[in-house]
Amino acid sequence: MPIQPTDRERPDARVALLWIVAAMLIASAAGIAVYKAWPVLYPQTAERAPLPADCDLRAGPCEAVFAAGGRVWLDIRPRGIPVVHPLEIRVRLQGLPAPERVELDFAGVDMDMGYNRVALARDAAGEYAGTGMLPVCVRDRMTWEARVLLYRPDGVLAAPFRFDTARR
Repeated sequence: MPIQPTDRERPDARVALLWIVAAMLIASAAGIAVYKAWPVLYPQTAERAPLPADCDLRAGPCEAVFAAGGRVWLDIRPRGIPVVHPLEIRVRLQGLPAPERVELDFAGVDMDMGYNRVALARDAAGEYAGTGMLPVCVRDRMTWEARVLLYRPDGVLAAPFRFDTARR
């Protein structure tokens, strides 16, 4: 004869229902967080300038040119772009309307290095400046893409620049 569980041993249906509701609320909150964060982490670009062919940001400023002729210069100091060291970032625009805001996004080309974006402030000369830092990587050499993001009402313009860093 099979043994029947007593009332004390049976799971309460209300407790199970509460667990299901809690799991659904947590999943909904996570979905909303991803939905809200997605445009911040991955802004939709209206135009992306081609990578400058002869650019070496470690040696000096580089220039990217958009199809319509607008230009973006990026300068990162100190020269050599050391990791885990404060970096002075300067951006200059020519032939482009003033954007609502300017940011520089550092992204690993071959390895995801997380969110690393610097907001740049406009100075009196119409240039943009800020301070950022690159994290150290487990690799001896790391290829980075620094994207200047120009936020405008008609979309985001992106000017990419690539450079390598070496762990010392």
